[in-house]
This record gives sequence, structure tokens and C-alpha cells, in this order.
Amino acid sequence: MVLESLTTFFIDCRGRGLCKRLISVVKATNVLGITFSEAFDKQPIELLQLLSLKAQDSFEEAHLLIQTHSMPAASIAQILAESFLKGLLAAHRGGYIDSQKEEGPAPLLWRFSDFLKWAELCPSESEIGHALMRLVITGQEIPHACEVELLILSHHFYKSSACLDGVDVLVALAATRVDAYVSEGDFPCLARLITGVGNFHALNFILGILIENGQLELLLQKYSAVTDTHTGTAQAVRGFRMAVLTSLKQFNPNDLDAFAMVYNHFDMKHETASLLESRAEQSYHMWFSRNNKDHTEDLLESMRYFIEAAEVHSSIDAGNKTRAACASASLVSLQIRMPDFQWLSLSATNARRALVEQSRFQEALIVAEAYGLNQPGEWALVLWNQMLKPELTEQFVAEFVAVLPLHPTMLAEIARFYRAEVAARGDQSQFSVWLTGGGLPAEWAKYLERSFRCLLKRTRDLRLRLQLATVATGFADVIAGCLKALDRVPENGGPLVLRKGHGGAYLPLM
Repeated sequence: MVLESLTTFFIDCRGRGLCKRLISVVKATNVLGITFSEAFDKQPIELLQLLSLKAQDSFEEAHLLIQTHSMPAASIAQILAESFLKGLLAAHRGGYIDSQKEEGPAPLLWRFSDFLKWAELCPSESEIGHALMRLVITGQEIPHACEVELLILSHHFYKSSACLDGVDVLVALAATRVDAYVSEGDFPCLARLITGVGNFHALNFILGILIENGQLELLLQKYSAVTDTHTGTAQAVRGFRMAVLTSLKQFNPNDLDAFAMVYNHFDMKHETASLLESRAEQSYHMWFSRNNKDHTEDLLESMRYFIEAAEVHSSIDAGNKTRAACASASLVSLQIRMPDFQWLSLSATNARRALVEQSRFQEALIVAEAYGLNQPGEWALVLWNQMLKPELTEQFVAEFVAVLPLHPTMLAEIARFYRAEVAARGDQSQFSVWLTGGGLPAEWAKYLERSFRCLLKRTRDLRLRLQLATVATGFADVIAGCLKALDRVPENGGPLVLRKGHGGAYLPLM
């Protein structure tokens, strides 16, 4: 207290500096538990070394000591590095080095956060990087886990001080250490080194080694631990993600499970869905290559992948892609139920042929949705192909209108088909035989008319129904009914002439 009071009375160069130096020594003795004479006999750098061994309790005293005494930056950096190594060794023996939590070899300096705080005492960050790397070069029997932490911190200070030569030397040194790690199977240290340093361009070969040795999951776990401890920027995360994917494409391009792991880890929804669809296609192609088509495990797996892809698309509000994935899953289920016909991987022409040949609406809808044929123009041919089978047409149309609208252009096209066929093929022997495989039934005209009447009945718009009946020809009763409902005079009706009758009412003459 007396010395602190004296500093207020004395001025600079007149005793104030001496008082401050004495105060720093006194405070150091209080923390270290030694006498003032013992402390006074030691060099300031020696006191700093002793204080660094009680790092978690003596930061303020060390700060004051460095402020009041002149010490070379290289000496400060060396003391901090050696103290950190002692703390790392103790933490490694106690199994605390991976946790970076509160528990540990107190009061030693061993946590990253504590060391970064103490490093502020050194005026030169590059000197700290040199001191840490010098320990790696000259150190004997340093465990790999401790060595990696020294390299990571050294790179941090080289990078923050823009010491590019130091970065180059460190990368070269790390490359010489990699072989030793691999030979001993110490992949966790390799993963910690690449994720801790973060220089994915210069140390890209380490990513390749880890991926080739099946350590991708370990690599992602280590990176997650780093980003949780030191909040990673979006740019750093993108850099790591691209580096991992590039290495995967180079070393394991066919390992779809590995790609799925990376996509899920980084929440890459679009890529995940695309990969699932690719795996689904791969699965059903494997089923095609099998001789025994009764084994449908590959198809079930393919359907599962399509459903998972639809769920992923749905989570990012990709409605069209969700619908397409669901349609593909339904097509695979159709292949499972009806394995004798190939429903999957059809060309555009074959898909249209399969759609037209369907006599049941549910199967036709699955094919139309899966191949992008759910259009009015496509359905016109499907409905027309049912016209000679009135019972099937009625059921087909009933199911159709429960799901899809009867589009005017589609109905108009069917009406034109009807008129052209009836007009051009009035004779049964000349009627087109493409409608049925084995020729036409004897009462084809009756069947055709009955089927078209079914369509007219399902057309709720009276004006459209009138137009269709007029275009198709031969449906005078339908036309008359529509005209009556619309309260219209027929085109061949005469002028309306009224006369005044008894009681003043007007009666029509014509």
C-alpha cells in the first residue's frame, strides 16, 4: 500500500518506475508464496517463468511484471510455449486434452483459450509461432496429441501475424510428421491437425489419407468439435466442405454412403435429395440385372430412397420435386405389383404407349405422373382407347373425374376423333382396327356412342356439352336437352310472331 501511494507522489523518471517494479515483484511473491528477497534475487524473466506455471491464478501479476520490466519478446514467447507444453503433457496424461473443459491440470496453462489470453503479453505473435514450432522440432518424445496442438497454435500465430514463411515451414514440418502418424494408426491426431490448422489447400493430402483409410466420420467429428469450440465462419465451413467433397470425388467417387454422410453433416438438402434419387435409380437397375424377378428387395430399397428424397424436398418446400419423387416411388410400387411388364426406365414413346394401353385409371395416373404425361392432350388418347369398352369407360371416367378435371380441349379433341371415325369408317369392315387387338365387335357404333354419352353426361358445363354434341354429330337429343336448359331457340326455328288473345295475353303464332 505504501509503494502504491508513493507512485502517486513520484513522477516519471523520478522514482515512479522503481516503485512500480517493486510492486510487481511484491505481487509476484504473494502469488508464488516466496519471500521478497528470494524474488528480488531472481531475474524478471525467471519470475515470469514461475508465474506462468500458475497461469490460471497469476495473469494480472504477470501482466504487471512485463509492463514494468524490459524483456525480449523471444524470451517471453519461449516461456509461454514451454509452460503450455508442460500443461499439455499433464492434460494428456489425465485425458483432458480433447475436452478443453474446465476440468484439467490446474493451475497449468493448457487450454487454447487461456494460452491466447497469455499470448497477449508477448509483443510479437510471430515469435510465439517460432517458439511453439521450435518445441516440435527439438522436442523429444512429445506425444502426437501434444505435438499436434503445438502445430495448430503455431499456425494460428503465423497466420494472425501474416508470417508466410512461418506458414510454409510449418506445412513442410507437418508433412514430415504425417507418415509417423499413419504408420502408428494415429488418425485422430491427423484429423485434429487438418481441422485445427484449417489450411485445407496446403494440407489437402491429409484429407486424402483420412478418406482412403475410412476415417471420414472421424474427420467430420473433429471438425464439429473445432467449430463448436471456436465458432467457425461460414466461409471456413464452405472451404472445409468443398475440400472434403473434392477429396471424396478424387479418392472414393463411388462411395455413396460417404457422400450421404457429408451432405447430412452439412445439411445440404438439395444434394442429399439428388443423391437419394440416384441411389433409387441404381437400386432398380440392379433389380433389372437379376435373373429372378421375384426377389424385390432392390425395388423396395429403391422405393424407400424415393420416399426419403420426397421428404427432403418437402422440407425445403420444393413442391414439384416432391411430387416427382412421390410419383417415382408409386411407379416402383407398380413394378413390384406387376413385375411381368417393365414400368421403369421407359423411353418417352414407350411411356406414352404404356399410358394409352392402361384400362384402369389408377395405373394410368401413376404412369402419367412418373413420366410427366399428366396433360389434357395425353389423356385424350387414353380415353379414346377405352371407347369400344363402355363398361370400362364408365368406370375409368368415374375415377378420372374424382381426381382430375375433364378439360375442354381434351373433350373437344375426343369429339373430333368421334366424328372423324364415324364419318370415315361408317362401314365396319373399313373401321380402324387399332382400337382393339382382335378387330371390332359387331355393335361397335352402339358401344362408341354409349361411351361418348358417358363423357357428355360427366360434362357439367351445358355450353361445353352442347358444343361437344354438335361437333361429334348424331346426338340430337343431347343438343335439344341443352338448348332447352339454356332456353335457346333452335337455329332452324322461324321468327316469333305474337297476337293478342282474350284477356290481354299475347300468344305465339309461329
